[in-house]
Amino acid sequence: MKPTKLFLALAVAVLLGACTRENRVIEFPLVGAANTTSIVLEKVELTDTATVLTVRGFSRPNEWIRVPSYTHLVAQGVEYRLLGSRDVEIDKELYMPADGDSCFTLLFEPLPKGCTSFDYIESDAKNDWRIFDIDLAGERDANRPAGLPEALQQIPQAEGDMPQYAYEIGDVTINVHLLGYREGLVRYITLPVNTTFEGQRSVDVNLDPKTGEGTVTFRQYGTGSSYIVINGEGHEYFFFAPGDSVDLYVNLAHINKSLRYNYDEGVEVPSIKGCWTKGSRYDELNNLPSVDWELPDSLGISRNMFENITADEYTDRLIDNYQALCNFVDNYPCHAWQKEIAKRGTFVDCLGILENDLRRYVLSEEEAAALDPLKSEHYERIYGLVDVGSPYLLLTKEPYMIAKCTQKLDYGKILELFDLYVTHNSVASARRYLMEDATIEGIRKGLAKPEFYAEVIADVQHQTTEALAKLDNNIIDVKDTAPEVLFEHIIAPHKGKVVLVDFWNTWCGPCRSAIKENEPYKTGELSSEDIVWIYIANETSPSNVYAETIPNIKGIHYRVNSAQWSYLTNTFKITGIPSYVLVDKDGNYGLRNDLRDHSKMVSTLKEELEK
Repeated sequence: MKPTKLFLALAVAVLLGACTRENRVIEFPLVGAANTTSIVLEKVELTDTATVLTVRGFSRPNEWIRVPSYTHLVAQGVEYRLLGSRDVEIDKELYMPADGDSCFTLLFEPLPKGCTSFDYIESDAKNDWRIFDIDLAGERDANRPAGLPEALQQIPQAEGDMPQYAYEIGDVTINVHLLGYREGLVRYITLPVNTTFEGQRSVDVNLDPKTGEGTVTFRQYGTGSSYIVINGEGHEYFFFAPGDSVDLYVNLAHINKSLRYNYDEGVEVPSIKGCWTKGSRYDELNNLPSVDWELPDSLGISRNMFENITADEYTDRLIDNYQALCNFVDNYPCHAWQKEIAKRGTFVDCLGILENDLRRYVLSEEEAAALDPLKSEHYERIYGLVDVGSPYLLLTKEPYMIAKCTQKLDYGKILELFDLYVTHNSVASARRYLMEDATIEGIRKGLAKPEFYAEVIADVQHQTTEALAKLDNNIIDVKDTAPEVLFEHIIAPHKGKVVLVDFWNTWCGPCRSAIKENEPYKTGELSSEDIVWIYIANETSPSNVYAETIPNIKGIHYRVNSAQWSYLTNTFKITGIPSYVLVDKDGNYGLRNDLRDHSKMVSTLKEELEK
C-alpha cells in the first residue's frame, strides 16, 4: 500500500470511530430529487470531524458502479470534499455481487452546524449521479412540495358517482411542471398513454432544461390515462379526457418510493404522491391522496399457483384470487373511487392472466401441448365477475385489455378493424384496409354508441391517410431489396464518409431519448457533410406514429420489413435497441454499442473524421 493510501485509511478509521452521543444520525433521509436509483443513502452521520454516508448500491449482477474522486457534497453553496471510503475503492469499479446489492461508506468533510439539507454531486457531467435536497431536519412534507399550487394541497371533496368515461374525440394538451427540479437533472420525460383503441403509445415531452417545464399535445379517442416516466422511473397514473388542457404537477420527491423498493423487507416505503392535475375532467380522482396497496403475500399471483392443473381448476383459482383481492380492497382505508379503480385494475389483471395461461410457463413444451385448453365457458365465467357492458369498466388504466380480451363489448367487436390501421404493421396493409364510407356506415349497426365509433374510425382513417402520404415523402423504399444485400445497398452511396447507422423503433423510449440527445450535435460539434446519419426501423413502428416522428430527425430513413430486419440484426448480433453500426471512410463497419455513451459517440465520430 502506498503511503498516501495508508494515511487515508488510518484517517478514515479514526474518523469513522469518532462518533459521540452528540453526533447526529439520520436514517434514510428524504431526497428532494435525483437522477438515479442506483444508490441509496441509508444513513447520514454528522460529526465535528466528518460527514459519514452509508451508501447502498444497486445494479445488475456483474455490472459495476464507481465513486469518482471528484464526488462532493454541497451545502449552503459551499463544496465539501470526499476524504475517503470503506468497502469501495475510489475511482475503481465496484462490481455487483450475485444479488446485485452492495454496501459501502463514504467520508466527506464535515458539514456546517445547523445545516438542514445538502446535495450529493458526482459532477455536472450529463450522466453523473446527482441527489439533491437531502433532508437533515426531518420536518419536510414531501406531499406538499414547493411550487405546488395551494389549491392542490387540499384533499379534494370527491363525492357521489365517479366521473364517467368520455365518448369523445379531441386533442389533449399536457403542461408539465416538475416540482423540485434542478437544471440538468432530467434527461427525458415520456408519457405512456393508455387508450381503449390503441393500447399503449409513448408520447415524449420536450422540456425547457432551465425550468423543467414542457408541453405536449396529442390526439385522443375516449378517456385516456398515463403515468409519468422520468429518466426511466415511473410515477403515478392520472386520467384525462379529449379536449382537456391539463397542468400536470410532478413530485420529484416521489423517487424516494423507487429507492426504497430496492429493499426486500424491513425498510418502510414512504407514502408520497407522485403527481397532481389541474384542468383534467378527472381532477378530483387524480388528486386524491396516494394509496400504497400493501397486499398480503397470500394474495399474490405466482406461476406455481397454476402448475399442472386443469382449465377448470385454473379458472377457479383465478376467480378465488380475484374475489380475495376485491375483499381486501373493500376493507382498505381509502376513498371509494380509489377502491373502484383498484378493483377494475384487478379485473384487467385477471383477463391478462387468463389470456396468457400461466400454466404453460411451468411446464415443458410437451406437457404444455397436452394441457386441456381454456374454452369459451372459462372466459364466460371471468366475464361474469363484472358487468362487462358497463362504460364504467373503461375508466381503468388498461381499457384496451378489456376490449382485447372480452370481444363481447361493442368496442371489442370493432377492435380487429382498429388493429388493421391504428397499429398496422406495414404501409401496404394500411393502404389495403382503408375503409370505404359504406363500410364505416355498416359498422354503426348494433353498437351502443354508433356515432362515437363511426367518428373514431373516420378520424383514425383520416390520420392514417395523411401519415401514409408523409411516409412516401420521407423514407427510401427498399421493400424489393434482398436482405443479404440490403446493408451494402444502404451504405454504398456514402463511401468516403463516416456513417452512423442507428437501429431503432418508435416504441423504444431509450431510442427516442438517444435520438433527441443526438440532434443538437448535428448542427453543433458534429456539423459536417462528411458524417451521414442513417436510421433503420422496422414495421413494428406504426406508420402514422413513424410518419409524425421522422421529420424531426435529421438523417436518412429506412423502414424495413421483418425479413430484412431479422437478417440485419442476426448479422450484426443485435440483441436490443438502440444499437449502432459505425462505417468508416473506407467502408469497413461493425457493431459499436459503446456509442450508446453520447460522449463516446462524439469523440469517436470526431476521430473518424480526422483519419
